[in-house]
Amino acid sequence: MTPPLVAIFLGTDHHRFDRLLAWAGDLQEQGRFTFHVQHGSTPLPSYLSGAPLLGPEPMAELLDRAAAVVTHGGPGTIMDAREHGHLPVVVPRDPRHGEHVDDHQLRFARFLGRTGLVVTAYDEEELATRLSLAVLTGHHLPVAHRVSPTLARFEALVENLVHR
Repeated sequence: MTPPLVAIFLGTDHHRFDRLLAWAGDLQEQGRFTFHVQHGSTPLPSYLSGAPLLGPEPMAELLDRAAAVVTHGGPGTIMDAREHGHLPVVVPRDPRHGEHVDDHQLRFARFLGRTGLVVTAYDEEELATRLSLAVLTGHHLPVAHRVSPTLARFEALVENLVHR
């Protein structure tokens, strides 16, 4: 049986996010998942498949095929995943690892986790647990949560955070 496909989106920031790719490599080696990674400027290890950037159509196709989605803490990618019915697993970039300039993704992910718009993972074990649960329970949100009310609420939350 083929392991479930998980889409990972690292975004386009120039900081590397090797930590998340190492976790994905470990989980894939264990045979638990197969990953396809939008890796931006982070070099893609030979054992993972992916592309530096995805246009709108390939990204939508991947989101529709994936059993689960992992994103960095960027609002655009989170909204894209939710728009395609996923409850995204967010692994925020951490400046202590040189993955970003400050801790805004950590703060944003914690906030969204409390609202239920995402689930978060801060280490490999949490990531494996969140992905296993997404695959077992079915990742898709009800259709009512995919359309404008969810996006409008999400946008309002982001606006509120930006203007604080």
